[in-house]
Amino acid sequence: MDHNDGYENLVRIKSVILPFVREVLADVEKSTGFQQAAAYLKQRRGEASTSAGRIRLSGLVPTAKSLLIPFLQRTASAPLIVIVSDNRAAESLFPVVQAFCELTGACSPNAVVKLPAYDVLPFENMSPHPEIQEERATALWKIVTGGVSIVVAPLEATAMRLRPAEHYAGLARIVRRADLLDVDELVQHLNTVGYDGVDVVEMPGQYAMRGGLLDAYPPEADRPLRIELFGDEVESIRKFDPGTQRSAAPVDEVFLLPLTENPIREEVLTEVHARLSGVRVEGAGDIVREALAATGVTVFPGWEFYANAGAQNTLFDLLPEALVFVDEPTSIKTEHERWWEKLTRRHEMSGVGRLATPEDIYLPPEEWNERLAKRPGGDLEQLGLHHAVHHSIEDDAALDSDSNSTPVILSERIARVEESLD
Repeated sequence: MDHNDGYENLVRIKSVILPFVREVLADVEKSTGFQQAAAYLKQRRGEASTSAGRIRLSGLVPTAKSLLIPFLQRTASAPLIVIVSDNRAAESLFPVVQAFCELTGACSPNAVVKLPAYDVLPFENMSPHPEIQEERATALWKIVTGGVSIVVAPLEATAMRLRPAEHYAGLARIVRRADLLDVDELVQHLNTVGYDGVDVVEMPGQYAMRGGLLDAYPPEADRPLRIELFGDEVESIRKFDPGTQRSAAPVDEVFLLPLTENPIREEVLTEVHARLSGVRVEGAGDIVREALAATGVTVFPGWEFYANAGAQNTLFDLLPEALVFVDEPTSIKTEHERWWEKLTRRHEMSGVGRLATPEDIYLPPEEWNERLAKRPGGDLEQLGLHHAVHHSIEDDAALDSDSNSTPVILSERIARVEESLD
């Protein structure tokens, strides 16, 4: 059996099995508990009030939680933010949710993104790992451009202050065949969002300009792409082999995704300098550039944290219509307290003082809790399976939308699906 025959067999098997799996998994949506939750989500969709009447979904083993998330999103017909304790928890949940999106057909797996938190704290004179910066930049662009249905994010990522949506929407560029292209402007943009100019493109995050050809290797692309120009017009776009440099399959467009959410621009560096030096630099563009050149300010380890200092937006603001679910709220609360204590202690040791505070970079816990309470959604909680299976769905309390945390038990149907998957 050659490779093509094997692939065709896999496609046939998937086409036979997938409808059966979807039928089994869809049984969850028929449960009394889920129907109660569905009624609540439809009622509260798009609301933001002083008390959103958040609910609690309990009796959920880990697989059941992942299964519920696509169904909740489809029922709500709105984006879902799922908050977990840390990056490790996000990395565990993300691929399982993607898999259930495909298995259930409730949501496109491509519409699920993970927004990681930085892997270092501010005030440590360390920059986040480049892979995390790249993943965050791409995720934020997708979030603000409407390509996301489910966001899995650690607590820290949801508390971080962010710039307005327009900033992140401008991080990527889309180049289409027959477009008129300002190559100089595009190259300048690639330089600011993390690309490296090289002679030969071989790795993601590189670009090369040779005559009427612009080669670029964007994040998430399976191959680098070659943009051929005729004057200012895009004549063709083709994938090419980075090993042989030979062009291959033509494409109609290319998404030049960013590698950083913080473009290295003069005005941004000036803002960072002004905050950390206590000196405000204002005036026309030429004056600002002269002041920046005089101070010799450039990027430094950890500068990314100060780029958004004082901003008013968070992930909640970038997805104003989203419902927000918290995975294991008790664990989240404990992690929140531990993380904030560590952050404030690091700030005290840094000597930065009032020039930049933890509250300038992240929402303080009190404000984060207040914003969460105003968002419709709920909590996802795990109980031991031996407890869940003995709880009858028919005995569950009715959903009380006026309470802050209404219990909705989905135990029997979900436990049954959990057992069938193991």
